[in-house]
Amino acid sequence: MKTAVTIGLMICGLLAMTMLEGSVAEQCPFGHATGGGRKLQQVQGPTPAPMTAPAPALVQTPALSPLPNSHLTGPDVQGKPPLYFGFYDTTCPSFPAIVKRQVASAIAADSLTPAQLLRLFFHDCFVMGCDASLLLKSTVSNLAEQDHPNNFTVGKYSVIDAIKAELETACPGVVSCADILGAAAAEAVEQAGGPHIDLAYGRRDGLDSFAPAAKTNLPGSTLQVEGLIENFANVGLNLTDVIVLSGGHTIGQARCSTFADRFSPTAPNPFPDTAFGSAVESYCAEGNTVGLDRRMSLDANTTTAFDNGYFQSLVNGRGILTSDDVLFKDPQTKATVTLFANDQKAFFDAFQESFRKMGRINVLTGTEGQIRTQCSIRRPIDLTLNPNANTDFAQSQDQVCVPASCPTPPTCKGTQQ
Repeated sequence: MKTAVTIGLMICGLLAMTMLEGSVAEQCPFGHATGGGRKLQQVQGPTPAPMTAPAPALVQTPALSPLPNSHLTGPDVQGKPPLYFGFYDTTCPSFPAIVKRQVASAIAADSLTPAQLLRLFFHDCFVMGCDASLLLKSTVSNLAEQDHPNNFTVGKYSVIDAIKAELETACPGVVSCADILGAAAAEAVEQAGGPHIDLAYGRRDGLDSFAPAAKTNLPGSTLQVEGLIENFANVGLNLTDVIVLSGGHTIGQARCSTFADRFSPTAPNPFPDTAFGSAVESYCAEGNTVGLDRRMSLDANTTTAFDNGYFQSLVNGRGILTSDDVLFKDPQTKATVTLFANDQKAFFDAFQESFRKMGRINVLTGTEGQIRTQCSIRRPIDLTLNPNANTDFAQSQDQVCVPASCPTPPTCKGTQQ
């Protein structure tokens, strides 16, 4: 009986504290489609007891060079027309306040918003660079990034749309959707309890979006450290960035189906904390019996707070995804994970820098790309000036397709069916 109670309490510490909007069925992530996809469930539970962080002897780690947590000025490091701190101070001074207000409103309605906004920015930057290509909708002739299976569970596009709509009233045609993605993610991290992140701006919006790119560029949840290093190196990030940006999982969640391979007795990456692993397996199995793919918090202690609890979970053998768990097992990353588990400030300082580095991946600046009026739709372009642009994205408001990610077959609005 005592064992059962203990396992029950462990599960309570894992469960997210909010319900999915409306029902246990995940809605199609796009507003103009109907029907549900895979069923997901979150269960309310009591506030988990704090998990005591381990205090192993710290291994010497390479020095990190955190940025000062203050408002920066001037250009950011960039080889072409640079990104600038304070880029919109004159042209759109209300930009920060609008982002702050809209993000706060979204979090008040859904405590999982910070994780979704951070994930939006990550998924955009890792595929074709930080150019808001993820926000473009599919057209008659082209399947866009957001309709690749790797992006089916990405959400909160509506928050970006709300920010953009207000900005188009305050300062029309000035702020790019790419900069909105970065600003919203940084603001969400801070409002969830994380560090303030000064971000340089001046990104321009991309002209193309291709679904296959989401398959080849996003890191998988079963990758070992070497695979993660290779994936991050492809976009100019290093081993420290792998660890630091993985720390964003402190407010993240994952479906049981994404780590079900860890439950097998012969699994290559079983849970180090076997009692915890058994409890997780039972929780997921209960959902499977009624056709639910339940969600699990990736931070077993503080599910919606941006802190170093994720790293404490890894040290305690409670990493949920294989790609998380291996960070404490691999000697290349173990020391830094241990450092962050014991020193939240070290994690926060490093996160500021790695977040900014991610925000510079293959950015468009100067006269490249465009400033969209509506984030999901590309404005008309001059093909003489942009000869390599995808003409399948010569889209207008009445040519946007119902995404393939939704249960119904893809169709298009307006006359092009």
